[in-house]
Amino acid sequence: MENISEFINTNPHYGYLIAVGGLGLYLIGLILDWDWPLEPGGGYFNVAYWCEKLGRKTVRILLGIMTTLGLIASLSLFWYYNTLSH
Repeated sequence: MENISEFINTNPHYGYLIAVGGLGLYLIGLILDWDWPLEPGGGYFNVAYWCEKLGRKTVRILLGIMTTLGLIASLSLFWYYNTLSH
């Protein structure tokens, strides 16, 4: 466990890969139409409201586009910072 902490402290850009994993899982959930990615919440970003107004399929497509952009950005940042460190 100490080796993992030391590795992350010396290579913080690998956090972008963790973000890629989370965003990838979220994108798979949207593509397969699982319920948890569109689970309604009471916060500022209430997905249930948008599902009512725009429809579930439209919200899935919009969130899928935003998630894909986040994946591309995270992979780009990982690549950029990884080339800087070498």
